[in-house]
Amino acid sequence: MTIYPTFIAPLFDRYFPLPDGELKTSIEKLAASLSYPLTKLYVVNGSKRSAHSNAYMYGFWKNKRIVLYDTLLSGMEKEKVQKLYEEAGEKIEETENDKKRGMSNQEVVAVLGHELGHWALWHTTINLVITEVNLFFCFAVFAYFYKWDALYTAFGYNDTPPVIGMMLVFQFVLALYNQLSHTAQVVHSRSAEFAADEFAAKLGHGDNLIGALTKLGVDNLSMPINDSLYSWCVHTHPPVVERVAAVRAYQKTKKQ
Repeated sequence: MTIYPTFIAPLFDRYFPLPDGELKTSIEKLAASLSYPLTKLYVVNGSKRSAHSNAYMYGFWKNKRIVLYDTLLSGMEKEKVQKLYEEAGEKIEETENDKKRGMSNQEVVAVLGHELGHWALWHTTINLVITEVNLFFCFAVFAYFYKWDALYTAFGYNDTPPVIGMMLVFQFVLALYNQLSHTAQVVHSRSAEFAADEFAAKLGHGDNLIGALTKLGVDNLSMPINDSLYSWCVHTHPPVVERVAAVRAYQKTKKQ
């Protein structure tokens, strides 16, 4: 969580400080309003590899950083970033579709309102605790079973190497548990996404968030309509249609 974004990711992508302007000012103002300890604000040239758009945060304690994909930007903000690329010797080749992508500054701020919602609602910490508890349980089961001779005999092994035991326990003994725990984690993740969307809407970014989600769905080529049961069991991030409907439902409730 610390080493990858700081040392490994920069080996594959170029990170630049977000240029001064309306967008940077708006993001810093949003972070300050939530007491988010923002120390650095970057933009990454993800467009050289993919049209996928995203934004993420990382860092511990008072050293928080925000990274925007350049595919989120449009207009003057995008031109500023492209100028940084040119000064750094990066070759820029934009297709007509590339030029149509991107969001307004207000929509980018709405996306970050969602991401900051995860932080404000402790979703990252909760997920970390869930992951550690799950990992502890799985290794506790492994510790109980890996010396059990009948387990190896059932799969045709005459000796009991721990590596084989780990494979058998994690793939077969824990098969049902893995499926149930995965579904539970998906449900929790979906709940967190809806909560973060509502958080952004409470900050007054509901309409811009709807526009941003719609553009993300188009730019990232996500499936617009999914079976509700399949989505409930598989999608950690609910489909755009469901998220937009949830934001509109919140806005309608607020007006009443």
